Amino acid sequence: MRKHLLTIIVLLSIGTGAFAQHIPDLSTYKTPDAKLKRLVAICDSLTLHEKHTALHTAAQYGIRITPPTDLKHLAYFHYRLGYALETTSQSDSCFLMHEKSLEYAKKARDTRQTVLTLDRLLFLYNNVAGYKAKSEAALKEALAMIDTLGNPADKIELYSSVQNYYSTRGEYEKQIRYLLESIEFKKKLIAEGKAKDREYVVSDLMNLGELYIELQQGENGIRYSQEARSYMVSNTDYRNHYYKDMTDAYLLLRQPDMARNYYDSLSAMLEPGNIQPRRRGNKIAADLGFTDYYLNINKPDSAEIYIRRAAGLAEKWAPEYLFSQVRYMQGSVYYAQGRYREALPMLVASEDMIRDFGQQMYVALLQSIARCYAATGEWKKAYAYYDKYAPMRDSLYLESSRKSIADAEALYQNKEKQREIQVKNLQIDEAQKQRIWLLSGLAFVTLSLVLLGIIYRNKRRTAALLDNKNRELGRLIYELEEANRTKAKLFGIISHDLRSPINQVYQFLKLQQLNPDLLNTTQKQQLSEKIQTATGSLLETMEDLLLWSKTQMNQFQPSIESVHIAQVTDQCLGLLHLNTDAKQLQVERGIPEEAMAETDPYYLQTILRNLLQNAVKAADEQSIVRLTWNEAERELRIENSGPAFTQEQYELLLDQPDRQNGLSGLGLRLVDELSAKSGLGVRFENPAEGITRTVIKFT
Repeated sequence: MRKHLLTIIVLLSIGTGAFAQHIPDLSTYKTPDAKLKRLVAICDSLTLHEKHTALHTAAQYGIRITPPTDLKHLAYFHYRLGYALETTSQSDSCFLMHEKSLEYAKKARDTRQTVLTLDRLLFLYNNVAGYKAKSEAALKEALAMIDTLGNPADKIELYSSVQNYYSTRGEYEKQIRYLLESIEFKKKLIAEGKAKDREYVVSDLMNLGELYIELQQGENGIRYSQEARSYMVSNTDYRNHYYKDMTDAYLLLRQPDMARNYYDSLSAMLEPGNIQPRRRGNKIAADLGFTDYYLNINKPDSAEIYIRRAAGLAEKWAPEYLFSQVRYMQGSVYYAQGRYREALPMLVASEDMIRDFGQQMYVALLQSIARCYAATGEWKKAYAYYDKYAPMRDSLYLESSRKSIADAEALYQNKEKQREIQVKNLQIDEAQKQRIWLLSGLAFVTLSLVLLGIIYRNKRRTAALLDNKNRELGRLIYELEEANRTKAKLFGIISHDLRSPINQVYQFLKLQQLNPDLLNTTQKQQLSEKIQTATGSLLETMEDLLLWSKTQMNQFQPSIESVHIAQVTDQCLGLLHLNTDAKQLQVERGIPEEAMAETDPYYLQTILRNLLQNAVKAADEQSIVRLTWNEAERELRIENSGPAFTQEQYELLLDQPDRQNGLSGLGLRLVDELSAKSGLGVRFENPAEGITRTVIKFT
C-alpha cells in the first residue's frame, strides 16, 4: 500500500500575522476593469514564483475591489486566496476560500475556473483527515463533470485528479480505469493532430506500467512500459525511467539476464559530464532491486556487488529517504553473510525509516537487530530489541488468527445459510408437486420459447462470427496492399538513388573500353582510381539500402537516433565523386565533425543524396557547391549556382499527380515524404540571382 501524501496545508505554520500588508499600486490604471486585469496578472506572477505572503495580500485586495456582480473575478481571487492559505495553519479558512471560489465559478459558468478549483478541493479533502464526506462529494462532482467537458486540457486535469484520489486510497483498480481512459483520450488527440507532441501520453503510460510493477504484475508492467517507449522521441529522462522500470519488471519475473540488459543501458546514461541527480537515483534504485532479488534467492555475495554500487552513488547523490533504504539493504546483506558487527549500525540507522513501511517489515527488522546483538555477545541490547519484537510479533499473529477465525465463522455461517436454503427448497418442491399438472402447459410454452431463444442466439452468434471474419479478412487485405505499396516505394528509392551513379561508372568504363588510346598511362591510372573509389562507395550505399529495405518491408516508419551530420554528408559526397569530377566542381563542406541531430540516418541519407544529386546536376561547370551547418538554426544548407529552383517550383511538382511510368520528379517526392516521416523540413531559397539554396531544417 502506498504511503499517503503529506498534506501541503501543514508544511508551514506561519499564522495570519505573517502576512504583511503590501497592497499592489494600481493608481496608474483608470478603469475598474483595467485594475482587475492588472491585479490578475500580479497574482499569476506571485503564484508562479511561490510568493505566498504577497499573494495573500493581493488576493484579499482583489476581493475587496471586485464588484459583487463580477462573479468570474470573485471566483478567481477567492481561489488565489485559498491557494495562499494552503501554506498556513488556517486549514478551515483555506477550504472556505476554495469552496466560495467554486460557488462563484459555477454561477459565472466559468468552466476553466470550476475545473481548477474542484481539482484543488479534491486534492485537499483527500489528504486532510476529517474531510471524507466532502472528499467523496467532490469526487462525485468531478466524475459527473468529466464527460461534459469540451476542452481537452480540462478533461485531462480532472482525469489526473481522479487518479490521484484513488491512488492515495489504495483503490488501484479504479485508478487503473481512469489512467486507461486518460491514455486513450491522449492517444486520440495525438492521432487527430490536436496534440503535436507524441510524448504527450508517455507519462500516463509509464505511471500505469509502474503501478502494475508495484502490484507484482510484471507482464503488464512490461507491456505498458514498452508502449510508452514507442511514443518517446527525444526526452532522455523518459528513456532513463523506462530502463529502470524494465529492470524492475524483469526482476519481478525472475529473469535477471533480461533485467541486466536494461540495467546496463541505465548505467550507460550516467555520463561523467551529466550531473542529474534523478538519473543517479534511478541507478541506485535499480541496484537496490538487484540486491533484493539476490537476497530473496539466498545469494548474498551476488547481492553485495550491487549494494556496493548503490552505496557508492548514494553518499553523494541520494536524498535522505533513498539513503536510508541503501543503509537498510546494506545491513540486510551483511546480516545474510553473517557479518553481524558490520550489519548492526546499518540496521539500527534505518529503524525509523522502516517503521513507516509497515508493521510486518518492521517486525522482521527488529528480529534481525536482536539476532545481530546476540551474535556479537551484546545480550542486554539483544533482549531490549527482543522485548520490542515479541509483542509486535504476537500482535501480528493475533491479527492473523483473528482473520482466520473470522474466515472460519463466515464459512460456518455460509453452511448454516445453505442448510436453511435446502429446507426452503424442499418446501417449495412439495408445493410445486401439488401444482405440477396446472403448470405443465406453461412449462411447455416456456420450453418452446427457450428453444426459440437458443436458436435465435445461435444465429446471432454465427452472424457475429462471420462479421468478425470479414473484418479480419478486410484488415489482412489492407495490410497486404500497404505492404505492396511499401515495397514499391523501397524499389523506387533503390532505383532512383543508384541509377545515376551506376550510369556514370558505366560511361567511364565504356570510354576506357572503346577509346583506350585517347588516354595516357597517368590519365588511365587516375580514371581507374576514381572508378574504384566511386564503385566502393556505390557498393557501400547499395548494402546500406538493401539492409534498410529489409527493416522496412512490414512498415514504412522511421527509427529515430543520434546522427553525425558530417558522416552522412561524406557518404553521400563519396557516391557523387565521379559526377562532381565530370563537371569539375569544387565541393566546400563547412560542417563541424561534432554536429549531431536526432533523426533516422537512412532517411536522412536518402534525402541528402537526392538533394546533392540535384545540386550537382544544376551547378555550372567549374563552379562551387557549398555545404554548411547552422547550429543556432539547426539547419543544413546546400548552395549551388546555375538555373534557379524555387520553392514554388518544388510545391508545384509535389502537387502534380503521381506518374505511373518513369522516374520524373521521384527524387523530390521521396525527399518530401521521407522528411515528413522523420520530422525534417525541406525548403528552397534563392539568396541571389542564379543561386539556389536548399535548406534541411532539423527539430
